Amino acid sequence: MDPIIEFLRTRHGIDKYQLAYRATALGRPVANTAVCRIERTPRRPGIDALVVIAVALRVSPSAPLREPTDP
Repeated sequence: MDPIIEFLRTRHGIDKYQLAYRATALGRPVANTAVCRIERTPRRPGIDALVVIAVALRVSPSAPLREPTDP
């Protein structure tokens, strides 16, 4: 699983629908089911998806590559 994306999303108070909407607004169509799959599958999504998710969450593009930690 990829707990970092779910961790970042919930930490920012964004649900899956909002993240999908933000990513789509940034020019990378992402369905909320795709967000679910990204968070639940054991392999990481492509770099383009990671970057758009990071931008949508307003975090550094390298943030989804790190392990989740509490501040």
